[in-house]
Amino acid sequence: MTWSLKKKTWIFIIAFTSVTMFSIIMLTDYLYEQYYMENQIAQLSARGDVLAEVYYEQDDEEKEEFHQLISFMSRCAAAHIQYDDSENLLNGQLPLNIPLNETERQLTDEEMVNLSENNPLISTKAGHNEDYLVILNPLLDDHETLLGAVIISTPVTATFAPFQSVQGLIFAVLALAFTLIVFILKKVADYVINPVEKITAISKDVARGDFSRKIEVSNKDEIGDLAASFNYMSTSLAEADQKKQEFLGNVSHELRTPLSYLKGYSEVLLDQQGKGEPLNTKYIEKIQAEGNRMESLIHDLLDLARLEGDSYPMSLAPIPFAQLIEEAVERLDLLCRGQELEIRTDLDYSAIINGDEKRIEQVLVNLIENAVRYGKEGNYIDVLMETEGDEAVLKVIDYGEGIPADALKQLTERFYRIDKSRSRASGGTGLGLTIVKEIIKKHNGSLAFESEPGKGMTVTVKLPLFTKSF
Repeated sequence: MTWSLKKKTWIFIIAFTSVTMFSIIMLTDYLYEQYYMENQIAQLSARGDVLAEVYYEQDDEEKEEFHQLISFMSRCAAAHIQYDDSENLLNGQLPLNIPLNETERQLTDEEMVNLSENNPLISTKAGHNEDYLVILNPLLDDHETLLGAVIISTPVTATFAPFQSVQGLIFAVLALAFTLIVFILKKVADYVINPVEKITAISKDVARGDFSRKIEVSNKDEIGDLAASFNYMSTSLAEADQKKQEFLGNVSHELRTPLSYLKGYSEVLLDQQGKGEPLNTKYIEKIQAEGNRMESLIHDLLDLARLEGDSYPMSLAPIPFAQLIEEAVERLDLLCRGQELEIRTDLDYSAIINGDEKRIEQVLVNLIENAVRYGKEGNYIDVLMETEGDEAVLKVIDYGEGIPADALKQLTERFYRIDKSRSRASGGTGLGLTIVKEIIKKHNGSLAFESEPGKGMTVTVKLPLFTKSF
């Protein structure tokens, strides 16, 4: 049988509170009994001391005041007081005018020694009906010979009578405390458990793909932080699910288009062949171009999937950054001439970065190629690189039309295009900047875009410099 957290908590609350209350009751009962017993012993011992002083102050023939004081104290105190100097006491017997068990009458040797040393004897003796508290104050002569004793006895029930009168009040207070503790612990448990139950219920909906539900918790503590984190996770999952659907839709669209072209052109060629007409090389070139485009798209998709995986290996090594930039610029020289653009460079040749050379080159080619494609004909492309602290800062600046500010955050999203027709004509897959972002992320760098419509765009890449470790 599986018990819920709330049920386990309730069992713990009841068990813990019960054990605590029982312990408090037992301890209180014990302490009160000890207190009243010690208080009664002190009072009776004090009376015995007073009687002993009076006894010593009077002559042997004049003990009338002593006996009168015994009678007076017996009437005032809730105790029986007697004086005994009989042979029974001197022989070790307890001469009390109370109904004691016979086995309890004989004094032990240790008790007799204590009496002979002028120490009071404090003992509880069992009677036929109830227990008695007995205090013997020995009376000695100058030679420390036992002459007699002042014997004070009182029922134990009389000693505990004051405590018993407040027992009801103590139990009432403890019952109230028990109720209050259970109530407080219930509130604390509900404060913790209710949000957990909400999280459990909503997490099951999230597992089924329903990301619309949110946890409404007002706690300003770790429970509230947990609920907020769960809501954030749910929102992130919803966004990821939406992006996944968009990604699948985009992939389907991107593959469907060239496949449609391939099918259409191949049907035209087959029709021409069936009619005995010469094959139109223009259609063959179209088929080849669309095939190349499909190959590029699939390559980029696989490349992006590998980069987004945590296990993708990076071959890191020290790289002269300026030299790698110059090689990328040279590769795009022919494209620049076609666009009637000139690339101007200003590079810090002392910058050495720690990176994967092929991947960094892929970043450079993509960024510079984008700048060339979207730059204004007859203008310039500036490629600048300098060091700032422990980073190499690369800026690729084109002076084209620029893009709206609200589109900057979407530039690295899969298949995002500002001008879809232009991108399709240029053969782009819509994954280039997404791949660039992942590569830079793998190198612990950063990627940023700045643009103003009509003034072009600046792409800034920051990469950590290589540092020797000994």
